[in-house]
Amino acid sequence: MIVARRNRLLLFAAAALFAACHVGQAAAQGTKGDATLKSATDTAKKIQEATGAKAPTSKLPAGDPCTVLSLSDVQKVFPGAKGGERSRRLEEYGSTECAWKGADGRVVLAVQESYSSGTAKDDVQGMAMGFTDPLKPKSRNNVRYESFANMGSEAAAFVEQADPNRGILSDGALLSIRRGEHAVWLMSSELPRRERPAALKAFEDLGKAAAKRLQ
Repeated sequence: MIVARRNRLLLFAAAALFAACHVGQAAAQGTKGDATLKSATDTAKKIQEATGAKAPTSKLPAGDPCTVLSLSDVQKVFPGAKGGERSRRLEEYGSTECAWKGADGRVVLAVQESYSSGTAKDDVQGMAMGFTDPLKPKSRNNVRYESFANMGSEAAAFVEQADPNRGILSDGALLSIRRGEHAVWLMSSELPRRERPAALKAFEDLGKAAAKRLQ
């Protein structure tokens, strides 16, 4: 019971950081985005301190997260994207990260790789907490989750645009691919701007390439 509770709290912390990343991207990664990310990071740490939850102690994936996808794979979906840049901001949480920027300098795609328990569906449902109204718990039921059976690994995703009437507070797009405890997450602040079927097809194409990391 205690372990499960701590896992949920850590997932909430990750969701807060993930949502802050999207806010930062939408603000062209300016001062507002930096302040939001710092606020979310501080909140996550306060949650850990108040509950006794600790950051994951599992080993970090050994590979470079920027090699999960090739630049050509990324550019097929995001033409003009530049080479990936590694960030170490989430490594204390047990996750490596890489981001690719578009021609305008904004992040169009990010990848996180980690080892953790759970399923791909658990991942996307947990991360949806970072986008939905916390005062309306049922708003998470308004997030449309999709599963993919053609990636060679377990995979699930969501792509949603902000819709306050449905309790979805900001754009969000996440694909989780898993093989056992090895997980790769793909996220984008640009895909929600596309038609949903096209965005899901983009995730499918990127996911097939990223799934090779788990073999």
